[in-house]
Amino acid sequence: MAAGRITLYVGGAQDTVARIRPVLHAYGDPVLHVGPLGAGQRVKLVNNTVFAAHIGLLAHAARLGRELGLDEPLLLDALTHGSAASRALGGAVRRGAVAEFARSTREFLGKDLDVVRTVAGELGADLGALTPALDALTDLLAPSGTG
Repeated sequence: MAAGRITLYVGGAQDTVARIRPVLHAYGDPVLHVGPLGAGQRVKLVNNTVFAAHIGLLAHAARLGRELGLDEPLLLDALTHGSAASRALGGAVRRGAVAEFARSTREFLGKDLDVVRTVAGELGADLGALTPALDALTDLLAPSGTG
């Protein structure tokens, strides 16, 4: 969310979404029609899963950096100037460490990780390459996690 506005993923019939779009634009921008009823919630889950995976990948990158003798805050800042830049990286830079940023997201990402794993399991969907990155984030969010 930037400047008090959020992206809205909206599911429902095309005509219904068109009718309520002006109301949705009062607090959200962009308002994205993403398919039938329920699709908005699923898109949000996938979006948050990718964001969580980014944080998990950053945890692996920070570990690799430490093993290579690099200072984590300097590494993270340097990465923002290259092709690795992302919202997750920006958050980690602002917090000074990937683990600190992960902990700051615990409240909303923790539940989303549980939900996406449950929904994927129930629907027979495979998280594929997202799994190791999500596992890394889960480790950071664990009460004993030290990052």
